Amino acid sequence: MDEQGCVWYRLGALPGVASITYGVDRAGPNLKGEVPLLQAGHISDGRIRVHQPAFISQKEHAACTRSWLHVGDVAIVLVGRVGDAAVVTPGEHDWNAARSVGVVTCTEQGRHDGIGSWVSFWLRSPAARAWCLEHSAGTARASLSVAALRDLPVPMPPTADRSRIHDLLRVIDEKKAVNEQIAEGAVKLADAYFADILATDLSWDRATLADVAKVSTGLARPTRDDHSPAVGWVTSAEVLQSTSPHLDQVARMIAASPEHIVQPGTLLVASTPGGVQTVETLVPVIPSRGMLAVSPFYESDRMWLLHDLRTRASELVLTAQGRQARELSRGIFEQAPVRWPDQAVRESFGRLAGPLHERAKLVTAENRTLGSLARAAWHGMTPPSDWPAGDS
Repeated sequence: MDEQGCVWYRLGALPGVASITYGVDRAGPNLKGEVPLLQAGHISDGRIRVHQPAFISQKEHAACTRSWLHVGDVAIVLVGRVGDAAVVTPGEHDWNAARSVGVVTCTEQGRHDGIGSWVSFWLRSPAARAWCLEHSAGTARASLSVAALRDLPVPMPPTADRSRIHDLLRVIDEKKAVNEQIAEGAVKLADAYFADILATDLSWDRATLADVAKVSTGLARPTRDDHSPAVGWVTSAEVLQSTSPHLDQVARMIAASPEHIVQPGTLLVASTPGGVQTVETLVPVIPSRGMLAVSPFYESDRMWLLHDLRTRASELVLTAQGRQARELSRGIFEQAPVRWPDQAVRESFGRLAGPLHERAKLVTAENRTLGSLARAAWHGMTPPSDWPAGDS
């Protein structure tokens, strides 16, 4: 027990935890309609978000019972964003998990006591995230082993303190979820207005992306400049995993030559075999290799171009190269046609869509503040200096 009255446990020895493992080692073909597979990309900011799940066969599912998901268990990212975690909801009950996902299965008593929720909250704390990174292998892409995960120190404060922290974090999550719905609704309204314009009988100018915007490629490795302030180094994965058309933070910062930096308002475009994702960056960033940065020549065209690119995701993937269609060709992309009505129509759309996007940005910024409040709830709660010291 520490000075705050916390008893510290290894995650593998925490009361209420039955087992800790990883998901399906090798999945076969994606068999739609069979057993959904939870992947690391589905876990973000304490929640599970699945738009297009992968599937495995019933045979594969039956052969890997260790990672069957049940309501109240915890799913944890083991590769890349190590330690990102979420509680399994009824929507994922009886799914299986991919190899890149760790599964903390709780006992019936543990589920009743909310142990999974407590562990998920703790994994989002600064101390737990730092511990996961410190105990990960790999340099280009972090990888956390199940053996290391079992040794994760988990605090168990006195019941009253634990309930207070848990309730605060739960309310924060609920408020963040409401804000996400507001942001999603605002963007959907702008999408609906854009679709309504497309359905009208307008005269369209023949134009390509090169006619309306400057297109630049991302960099494999920017020129380091220690005399310049650090800015975000944005990866294709961060663009592709964004649930919003606005990108306001990235995981990695780097000091690099100013010539590599793209400014707020630039559209970032990344690709997968399923389609192209376009977001507007709200902060200065340096795009990584494989993606494109699109800067409209006129600010008044930004909203129109953002919606045009986002609504043609499956069409624009044809401009990508490579076996997995993950590298966009600037030359091909620049020659892609754009739907370009006259200036009055584009500006009218911008005047209506702009405030809707600003509303979405506002609640997204509020969620960042709520995230800071959640992290502050763990202030002073750090593992003992002599950790590990046994099972508790």
